[in-house]
Amino acid sequence: MGIEVISFDVDGTLVDPDYNDLIWQKAMPGLVAKKENINFDSALERVQKEYDIVGEKDIKWYDINYWIKYFDLNINHEELLEKYADEIKVFPETYQVLEQLFQGYKLICVSSMPREFLIPKLKRIRKYFNSIFSALSDYKQLKNKEVYQKVCLEINVLPDKVLHIGDSEKSDYIAAKDAGMKSLLIDRNKIGYHKNYSEMVINNLSEIFEKIEYL
Repeated sequence: MGIEVISFDVDGTLVDPDYNDLIWQKAMPGLVAKKENINFDSALERVQKEYDIVGEKDIKWYDINYWIKYFDLNINHEELLEKYADEIKVFPETYQVLEQLFQGYKLICVSSMPREFLIPKLKRIRKYFNSIFSALSDYKQLKNKEVYQKVCLEINVLPDKVLHIGDSEKSDYIAAKDAGMKSLLIDRNKIGYHKNYSEMVINNLSEIFEKIEYL
């Protein structure tokens, strides 16, 4: 039999990732500036320096509660994230594509982002998904082959019955394939993935349907 489950990355696939920059590069330094009575540029420089010290390979880098505590800010993550929730942009074709796929497939999300971020980002489209997985919150690691294998075990579906779609060559396309899934790479910014992966690249979610026929 063919595909039973379609798995989606979130940022860059379903939702515009600009919300992340808004939180980390505007909201967080803005709170630090206010607390320490310094100008925004100084706060941004300080915050960025601390981000860089921790580094993207450390899961603390992605943990908003860690940074709220680190900078001793008088706010909780729900209040902070909700304050800017209106700025979250779901890609235009996402709604229609999910509505159509929802009729014939089980839909899930697999993201590296902490669950705290996924809740507001997926609020408007949450009804379409059976399950939401956060690699960081659920497995304490970024998306990789092992994470996808664990997800398949949790939903009790063989990897070759799952199609994963995401915008990261390494953590979406390659890692999902290494786990035994089928995968598509979405190239919204036309980086040029077609050169390496040919028929396995789409430029927007609406192109999924013609690809599914060949998987």
